Amino acid sequence: MAHPVELRTERPAPNCVVLSVLGEIDLVTVPTLDAAVAEHVAAAPCLVIDLSGVTFFGSLGLASLMRAMTLADERGTRLLLVAGTRVRRTMELTKTAELFTVYNSAEEALHSS
Repeated sequence: MAHPVELRTERPAPNCVVLSVLGEIDLVTVPTLDAAVAEHVAAAPCLVIDLSGVTFFGSLGLASLMRAMTLADERGTRLLLVAGTRVRRTMELTKTAELFTVYNSAEEALHSS
């Protein structure tokens, strides 16, 4: 049985939201992630998606990030990713890492924004 995903939101700066994702991104949890991304892209000019707490990340997670990138581009929102080992591995295997701005920590991403 898959574990649910947990999403945490904070606004460490007036112009930026950090959405931390903890757990598995799979068929069951992707709709929750997509809805949260859509909500936060509309709320701030900068969105950091912190995936360092993700324990499972496959093609559905990658598709969700591609949708997030498209939505952010349409809205003019700067999208920054924090990726742990599992997420980076999937991105490297699929040769999609260069499509995103990826950081090692939320703090590093925030300092770049």
